[in-house]
Amino acid sequence: MRSEREKRRLTLETVHRVIKIHPNYIKALEADDYSIFEGKVHAKGFLKVYSEYLGLNLDEIMALWRRDYEAVFEKNRDEKFFKLKSLEPEKLIVTPGLIITGIIVLLIVLFFGYLLYQYRTYTGNPKLDVYHPENNKIVTSDILDITGKAELDSEVFINNQKVVLMPNGNFATSLKLKEGINTLSITAINKLNKKTEDIRTVIYRPEIAEPTEIPLKEPVQATESTPSVGEQP
Repeated sequence: MRSEREKRRLTLETVHRVIKIHPNYIKALEADDYSIFEGKVHAKGFLKVYSEYLGLNLDEIMALWRRDYEAVFEKNRDEKFFKLKSLEPEKLIVTPGLIITGIIVLLIVLFFGYLLYQYRTYTGNPKLDVYHPENNKIVTSDILDITGKAELDSEVFINNQKVVLMPNGNFATSLKLKEGINTLSITAINKLNKKTEDIRTVIYRPEIAEPTEIPLKEPVQATESTPSVGEQP
């Protein structure tokens, strides 16, 4: 192919302008170097186009190529494949750009996580924890302490009476009980009117004072006295 091109006084650039094959590939075909081609189809296609342009016998050229170079090309392809399979994975190199990218990704994840948390907070029922009293608790005092914690953006009501929340969401109040069974309705309501209710039952049993026992006086025993002068014994 090279001798035919030179015989026609064609340069690589001239051939390139006509058949649109890069000069590097043309030189490789002339030198029987198929290492720069991406595959057998790639090399075979360029070989056909170049041979037809030079007016060579295409059947003869392709027969020679199949006999002398196709098998070698397949062998080289298999060697490259297995060599690539055996390569160790590249180690991760920490660069300033990678660090900045990681920080940006982390901030984005935190931002969307915060949005999701806020969405669930406002669309779901508010959180309510009642620490005291326990359910079905029996007390002997008519004054009951009630403590717990609720979300900051919610309002807490105990038997429809509003309770003031502390800055951390805690609440504490006292309630006067009636004798017997007392039902406590502790409710937290957020801005979207979503509510969480906790019902507690407290039984008030006042202590019964035991009667005071009055000690009995011991009977006075008569004692013998010495008769005085002039008395008969």
